[in-house]
Amino acid sequence: MIPFSKPFIDPAWIDLLTGVDGLVPWGSDTKNPKISNGERCRQLEEKVAKISGADYGISCSSCTQGMILGLGASGARGECYTQSFTWKSTGVAAQLQGSHVTLREIDGERWTAAHYKVSTDKGERAYAIAVDTFGMQYEPISYIPMFFDRAHSLGVRFRTLGVASFLSFSPSKIITGMEGGMILSNKKNFVEAMTNARDLISRMSEASAAMVLAGLKHLPELLEWKKETYNFYKQRFPECQFQSGQGNHQVIGMLFENEVLRDKVFDALKDEVEFKRYYEPLHLMNPNSPPLPITESIHSRILCLPSWYKCQRDEIAEKIRAVME
Repeated sequence: MIPFSKPFIDPAWIDLLTGVDGLVPWGSDTKNPKISNGERCRQLEEKVAKISGADYGISCSSCTQGMILGLGASGARGECYTQSFTWKSTGVAAQLQGSHVTLREIDGERWTAAHYKVSTDKGERAYAIAVDTFGMQYEPISYIPMFFDRAHSLGVRFRTLGVASFLSFSPSKIITGMEGGMILSNKKNFVEAMTNARDLISRMSEASAAMVLAGLKHLPELLEWKKETYNFYKQRFPECQFQSGQGNHQVIGMLFENEVLRDKVFDALKDEVEFKRYYEPLHLMNPNSPPLPITESIHSRILCLPSWYKCQRDEIAEKIRAVME
């Protein structure tokens, strides 16, 4: 069949992309290549759903876009409850549904909201977006429909998915596709609507899917490295607090005794080691929000450490210790 359109791809790019373990990024039909939402995306959906313990996987252009269309396609409306200690996208996705966002306090050990025990009046609608902070799995008690922002959690086998859970393949994640995301769900009645919405506004590229597929072969060793690095830092800095719980340790944060010491380390090494002070709590962006003391304490004392595969963790620890002493 003569196609209606056919993308022009520079031959040099064809050779480059095909060289990734022989995975032609647009699937097996090289005469009529489909460069987004095609064969590689279907393969990725199947693999990630199996890894995560989900019945259905829906690839998409980003975790944030997946969250936006997942909430919309499943009819999430009314008040949204989520934690303040999270990336801005969580709140933005809810606001785009027309929801007012109520921000909750987090647990001081797991750094995630402990519950969403919300009572609603008859006829009033509400939902929660629980966050697996830094890839640590947690299922808070909830009296309302629950979604999960699991941007960091690739490689975790989930005990529950809520209405839907959302993963990220952005550059900072344990495996990247340059960009991309995945919606996971066991709710067959919503999956068709989510898939149709994805097809319209949030298709993942076949090149991104091929890149993630190649990376998944290394997932066990990457997860083991993250676990080892978490334990390494924890042993080297016993006076600091580390996040508790079970997960993939995608981001490793440690809490100093006080903000002054945290900032001393950050400032002294800012030209030598890239640290992050995740997250700026969402409630601090609104001067009218009530205080959340645990969230604010963690925010003021946390330093997130490099933990990428084969990073120089011994050198990093030595540099930090030298400043602390």
